[in-house]
Amino acid sequence: MRWAAKQKKVVARIKWLTLGALVAAAIGYMYWDTEINPGSAQHTSSSGSGLEKTLIMGTDPGFKPFEYKNGQNVVGFDVDLVREIAKDTNRSLQIEEISFDGLLPALQAGRIDLIAAGMTVTPERAKNAAFSTTYYSAAQRVVVPKTGSTVESVDDLKGKRIGVQLGTTGDTLAHKITGASVVQLPATSNVMQELNARRIDAAIMDNGPATQYLATNPNLTMLARDLTKEDYAIAIKKGNTELLKQVNDSIKAMKKDGRYDALVKKHFGAAAP
Repeated sequence: MRWAAKQKKVVARIKWLTLGALVAAAIGYMYWDTEINPGSAQHTSSSGSGLEKTLIMGTDPGFKPFEYKNGQNVVGFDVDLVREIAKDTNRSLQIEEISFDGLLPALQAGRIDLIAAGMTVTPERAKNAAFSTTYYSAAQRVVVPKTGSTVESVDDLKGKRIGVQLGTTGDTLAHKITGASVVQLPATSNVMQELNARRIDAAIMDNGPATQYLATNPNLTMLARDLTKEDYAIAIKKGNTELLKQVNDSIKAMKKDGRYDALVKKHFGAAAP
């Protein structure tokens, strides 16, 4: 009887020692995972960071200087603008790279919180998204080879091969030109490559990216006349009135306190339009 009782005590003690060892190992692993290996934490976690949550921005980084790749990073005017919005709303920023024509579907599906991609406000787009106040005014321009081109005015575009980025307002405009053969490409850089190779006669694109590309493509030039004047705004899912107000308040604050002017000067080297 005494032997049996003693044996039970030994077994119980072994169980407690084993449990203690398991608990110590678990605590040790947790320490290693969070302190020694911090990269294992999910990006969206805000525990201990003081941030409310992550703001997910959708963009297509082929539209310099608004959004483009610098190594593996997406940079540009729109990225810096939304980074300031994230700061103003106490959020961290996450960027999702999506083709331009897939941005609105991604917004509607809830994959992203907003779109900042040099997106022009149009009646058609306004059916599928809410838009912030204007943050940049732009124009559609025609780019042609500097020599040997027969396109000297907008009227000369009739019947010509016109390159555009798929899904842009330039794409829409090109399709309205009588007899034009519209070549739709995934990015503005691809349009410029086709124009330099003379596989298209002209390109239609926003004046900001056009100016950037002309700086490194001396064989190309822009026609003097604007095709359209248009406004860029941030697209937000319909019904998300809280985020829409926060974005508008942040843009207003940036224009008032000088941050907006500083971003324009950084990316365009000029005063804010």
